[in-house]
Amino acid sequence: MYTRNKNFIFTMVVIAIAIGNAGSTLYLPALVTIAHKLNTTNSLVKISLACYLLTFGLSQLLYGPMSDAWGRKKVLISGLGIFLLGSIIASLATNISLLLCGRLIEGAGIGAANAVGYALIRDIYSGNELTRKLSYVSIFVGITPIIAPLCGGYLVAYFNWQACFITLSILSFGLILMQLYKLPETNQNLNKKAINPDIIIKNYYTALTNLNYLSYILAVSVGFAAILCLNSVLPFIMIKNLGVSPSHYGWLTLCTGAGYLSGSFVGGVVAVKFGAKLTIKIGAIIQIAASVLGLVVAFFFYDIQAVLLPLIIVLFGVGFIVPIGAGGAMTIFPQMAGSAAALLGTMMFGISSIFTSLVAHLPTETQKPLFIFLLFLGVLAWFIVSFIGAKKNV
Repeated sequence: MYTRNKNFIFTMVVIAIAIGNAGSTLYLPALVTIAHKLNTTNSLVKISLACYLLTFGLSQLLYGPMSDAWGRKKVLISGLGIFLLGSIIASLATNISLLLCGRLIEGAGIGAANAVGYALIRDIYSGNELTRKLSYVSIFVGITPIIAPLCGGYLVAYFNWQACFITLSILSFGLILMQLYKLPETNQNLNKKAINPDIIIKNYYTALTNLNYLSYILAVSVGFAAILCLNSVLPFIMIKNLGVSPSHYGWLTLCTGAGYLSGSFVGGVVAVKFGAKLTIKIGAIIQIAASVLGLVVAFFFYDIQAVLLPLIIVLFGVGFIVPIGAGGAMTIFPQMAGSAAALLGTMMFGISSIFTSLVAHLPTETQKPLFIFLLFLGVLAWFIVSFIGAKKNV
């Protein structure tokens, strides 16, 4: 039914998910400026990222079942509308409280992009094609928050920090218009019972008690947390301490993005030969080794190269974890794709919000605390895949 429109639908989904993930980090080069302009602390400005991630994650628990009951299109467009409202509020913020409010609303809206987007892809693809498309989306999920600061750096350099949120407003408004007129409804089996609280709880219980699924989503969540924690701390190390300009900082994040992207492609090849679980373990080991390297180097050097090069290797390892884990998780429950996708997104962004809240209080006078934290996350990812879920390498 969707043969001719599949590529268009897939593109719309990728753009929606990309906007949501860009929303988490586009403004990061402006964090130092925001703290100064709003007369607030660095820690509170960093918390704005945790606010976004928290509602981004939790809202997906509702969007998934809602899209199963009422259709993908209505729920996705409604969520984008809420995101648009939050972006406008954030762009008009004159104090940190209003900025945090805008970020909470943004996250609550854009959660629809992840939950509905994954389910929408599940509607139109199946088999190996589904696995391949989910892998592509997962690569975008990981790469977007890494490269978004490149654009954000130029927006801050040539305009102001508000330009980041104005850009998100324009992008979301344009996407709403395109989806209103061009996006078909892909859920042909609406299930009104899907929003029944008993059914919702039952579906989530079924998913969470499947240890194979649980190991995948926890590993993905920890890997994704590494990306966002790194990005929330790095601006203060590079811009505030090492004197990098916001526009130059964006190019540095492009280097780390190249590490993640190359890791994603190499990880995909490794997964075909050795299986998903072993691939994720290898990625975690690479992250651990690179974090130890960065920590050792930190005792002797504190410059751009000493920080950046180990981080590129860290993200190369994370590239083995996030796409492979997400693809594996989404193939386990085809009969409740909306709920499975929602739970995946909730865990990814919910766990990331917890870790970014913790990392917001790390000192940034040196890179040592960052690499210690990344080392901890690497060990945690390895432990999850090694001791939770099926023993077989699937």
